[in-house]
Amino acid sequence: MRETLRTRLGWLHGWLGYTAGLVLTCIFATGSVAAFNMEITRWMQPEVQLATPAPPSAPALDAAARVVAAEQARGVSAFIALPSARSSTLDVLHYNGHEFIGARLDPATGTVIPARVTAGGGLFYNFHHTLFLGPQMGTVIVNIAGIALLVAIISGVVIHIHALLPDIILLRLTAARLRAWLDAHLLAGVLFLPFMAMMAYTGVLVKADMIVPAPPRPARSVLAPAPPPAPMPDMTALPLASMLARARASLPGQEPGFILFAPQRVSVFAGDASSAFLTRDHADFSLPGGSPLPVDTTATPMARTMQFMHGVHYARFAPPGLRWLYFLSGLCGTAVMASGLVLFVMKRRRHAGHRGAHRLADGLNVAVIAGLPAAMLAFLESNRLVPAGLAGREDWESAIFFAAWGLCTLHALFQALRGQAQWAWRAQLGLVGLLGTGLPVLDLLCCPGALRAQPGLHMAVDGMGAGAAIVALYARHRLGQRGA
Repeated sequence: MRETLRTRLGWLHGWLGYTAGLVLTCIFATGSVAAFNMEITRWMQPEVQLATPAPPSAPALDAAARVVAAEQARGVSAFIALPSARSSTLDVLHYNGHEFIGARLDPATGTVIPARVTAGGGLFYNFHHTLFLGPQMGTVIVNIAGIALLVAIISGVVIHIHALLPDIILLRLTAARLRAWLDAHLLAGVLFLPFMAMMAYTGVLVKADMIVPAPPRPARSVLAPAPPPAPMPDMTALPLASMLARARASLPGQEPGFILFAPQRVSVFAGDASSAFLTRDHADFSLPGGSPLPVDTTATPMARTMQFMHGVHYARFAPPGLRWLYFLSGLCGTAVMASGLVLFVMKRRRHAGHRGAHRLADGLNVAVIAGLPAAMLAFLESNRLVPAGLAGREDWESAIFFAAWGLCTLHALFQALRGQAQWAWRAQLGLVGLLGTGLPVLDLLCCPGALRAQPGLHMAVDGMGAGAAIVALYARHRLGQRGA
């Protein structure tokens, strides 16, 4: 009976793990990098060289309000993002369907900084949460993958629990390839099991409303048509500086993060980095006079629990050290997924030979494990190569990312279906090594001034590229030693 259960759970763990693992590897890889999404955006806008955030001055807020008014005049719903420890500029942003883009202003003078428009780290953030498929369908797919991860974790623990301790103590990385891959998969899986379970659980929970249907709302009567939207007030006449000061006083312990505009009110929201609870508390002011409206920051225990779940998953409160821990844990979680994909193919190929389905799986593994990092590095390098003044350049950057990944996928499938998966691995790991080592060089050649102004930022991002290159070239070397 026990063996039958383990056999069935093994089938579930294998097939469900592989199917979801292809998606989850991409989600974990981009999510790990998205821990630094705002820092990557700063790296991709080298014209912005303000290293230290400062509170916005009244003239700067007035200048931002004029930019908002100009955006509203052309039908774009914009808002003001205030300076923070992770972004030192005063920003007027709008959502283009995938990322938040817009003007960067000097918080002291209100002068618009002529920074290049970029998809920035928002591309990785958006891909992590929606696979770039839109907030509806993409979020549902990611949530289903998260549920599959929880099932795979539970079934994997049940399968290996009887021999888990011996397998970890007797780590046999120099043994036969299948045994070495399994030991590495088990070790990384056990060490980072709490992190993966936490991220999967909180990720599913914070977006549960996307997969659990809500009660239907009563339909609007056809005899009572909706009133026309009220016109936006004159933004340039708003006393934003005094509103911001009063909002700071009415949100004790929470620093204001952004300002939203509606036809009859202005709302100053608490910043996401204020605490581990992502509250969305806000202070409202009526228009056009700017009189403060009542503030209610109380929340039920259930609401506070959900706020904490949001805060833990998004980690916007995290200081740099904790953010690096999220990043490294995410990369190790990615390694667990990737090693599981390789194990799935190796175990079944040993019993069934080089069938077409296994060759297809080989190609998909190459495309996800090597092709995706290559595309991510190509995206970063495109920021330095696409002309800074090109119209719609953020779309060009995103297109280069998907084009590079698409070409890597076609190459991997072509080689794998011919029975030459090893050549696909070697070629694409070599490409990751080439792009990763080229990133610091390209950054130094194109933006020496920005590198001198913010050396820590550029060393971190360039170091990520160099680190990816070292890992890829080492894997390529090992693959050449041991064969396919």
